[in-house]
Amino acid sequence: MRLRALTLFLLAVGCSGQSNLPSTKIILLDGWHNDEKQQLHYRWDGTYQGGFSELRELLRGLGGNLRTLKEPITERALQGADCFIVVDPDTPAETEAPRFFDDKEASAIDEWVRQGGTLVLLGNDKGNAEFEHFNKVATRFGIKFVEGKHANQQGVSKLKLKGDGKHPVFADDLEFYGVDLAPLEVKAAGAEILMSDNGVALMTIVKHGKGSVFALGDPWLYNEYIGSSDNRQIGQNLFRYLLWKR
Repeated sequence: MRLRALTLFLLAVGCSGQSNLPSTKIILLDGWHNDEKQQLHYRWDGTYQGGFSELRELLRGLGGNLRTLKEPITERALQGADCFIVVDPDTPAETEAPRFFDDKEASAIDEWVRQGGTLVLLGNDKGNAEFEHFNKVATRFGIKFVEGKHANQQGVSKLKLKGDGKHPVFADDLEFYGVDLAPLEVKAAGAEILMSDNGVALMTIVKHGKGSVFALGDPWLYNEYIGSSDNRQIGQNLFRYLLWKR
C-alpha cells in the first residue's frame, strides 16, 4: 500500500508539471576583490560576526547553490551563474596587494547582466571599502557609491528605516537596520529606489538589459546584523524578488 501511494504521488506531480521544491539558482560570491587577511570576512563559511554563514543558510533555504569566485572576473568565470554578489572591495589598509576592478572586468559584468544575470553590489562606508575602482562597475548601471557615511537628520549613522510597504521587498511594513551606510547616486532611468532617507538614496534596483542590479552601501546581511530588526525577512524577500520572482 505504501509503494502504491508513493507511485500515485509521483504520478500526480509528474502530471501537474509542478513541484513545491524550489528551483536551484547558482549564487556566486566574489572572493577575488574581497580577500582580506581575515580570510572568512564576508565569506559563506565565516561563522563569526563578520561572516556570511547565516546568509548562506537563508539562501540555501530558498534554493541557492552557493559558490565563491577566486579569480579575476571574465565571461567564462561568470558562465552559468544566476547571481553574482560583490561585497566590500579591499583597500590597501586591509590587504597587502588589493585587487582592484579594471575595465575588462567591468565590461564582462556589464555583458553578463545584459544577458540576464543578477548583480548584487554591497559596498561599505568610507575607510572600509574601495570606491574608485568599484565604481567602474557600478557606474555601468547608472549607480555610484558615494565615498562617505550617511547620517540621519539627528546626525546618527545607525539607521532604522521602514519601506512604504508598496514594494515586495518591504511588504508588511518591515523595518531595515543598518550601520554606517555609504549613500548612492542613482541616475539610471526607471531605477527603483527601495529605501531613502531625507532624499538620499540608500537602496536601489536597476534593470539592465535582461538582468538587474541591486545596490546598497553596506554588507548588511552579515552575521552581526542579519538578526536585527526585520533584516532577515527583508533579505529573504529581496532574493526571492531578484531570483525567484515571488
